[in-house]
Amino acid sequence: MPRILQAAHAFPIHHISQQQARNAVSTIFSGKIPDLERLLAIFDNSRVAERQMVMPLDWYLQPRSEEERNRVFIEQGMGLLREATEKVLQAAGVTESQIDHIIYVNSTGHATPTLDARLINELDFSAQTTRLPIWGLGCAGGAAGLSRASDYCRAHPRARVLLTALECCSLTLMTQDLSKKNLVGTSLFADGAAAVLVVGERVSGVGPEIVANRSQLFPDSYQIMGWNFSNQGMELILSPRLPALIRQELPGIVDRFLTDNGLTKKDLLHYLTHPGGAKVIDVVREALDLQVEDLRISEELLNKHGNISSVSVLIALENWLRSQSAIVPGYSLLSAFGPGFSAELVLLKV
Repeated sequence: MPRILQAAHAFPIHHISQQQARNAVSTIFSGKIPDLERLLAIFDNSRVAERQMVMPLDWYLQPRSEEERNRVFIEQGMGLLREATEKVLQAAGVTESQIDHIIYVNSTGHATPTLDARLINELDFSAQTTRLPIWGLGCAGGAAGLSRASDYCRAHPRARVLLTALECCSLTLMTQDLSKKNLVGTSLFADGAAAVLVVGERVSGVGPEIVANRSQLFPDSYQIMGWNFSNQGMELILSPRLPALIRQELPGIVDRFLTDNGLTKKDLLHYLTHPGGAKVIDVVREALDLQVEDLRISEELLNKHGNISSVSVLIALENWLRSQSAIVPGYSLLSAFGPGFSAELVLLKV
């Protein structure tokens, strides 16, 4: 079976406390949103203490054009993508020339050619490295990318696949959007990059096996989560129905996935779920009847780094790999939700 050898991340240098973010939002929207002070309690209840962003906080106080934001995404994002890549390859003792396939996941910026092509040019990858850019899966993109890396390695058991994810969510802030959901997104989203090395079964190395994966699309749920594109930029779609939908659907999805692999929830030792927000973590815990400790990695990630969209679940994977619990034999479930509305599940075995 395909195996995960290493995972690594890169964060921007600008650390923003939640109180600083709250004060900045108060400055931006003062006199524009009725009852703003009451709504700012969203920041207090987010369970986010600090985050990292690609630009200094003052930069976000003024409206920015889509052209300027996308230029920052490319310039700042490439540095993060390169750092995460170099870290994971060094940790695995693998050179760029040994990588057969690169998967690049993103939903918060645009570039053609995509940044994986720039990465190949900047580092010493082979010009014959195959590429798979994946755009638009949002928070589910990291888990989906892991599944696609596994699929490739099943077809090519001698392959080494580099999965990369880059998100600059802070650049999607719209100072003209006076909706509550814009405040919710601003209280949660952050920036960063991640990289994971996945190899086929004929490649040497030690790490958890990727046993199976599953994608679940919920019909006619387009307006649950995603983006609308306007002249001002990317406008967040975030329905208050989201927690209820997860509560209703997640138990059945997980049970069917495990049953198809001859398992039940009693066989799972660890849960690695995307920290989409406090409400999402709480509803996942409730839906799967978990203990507080079961989602500790997700809680700590949300608290220290916010929601980095597709990147977050890969950092949760990295943090688990570096823990003592990752050497205990057994099964673990990695999961994330994204636009569609959709769920991505990955079954891991140590």
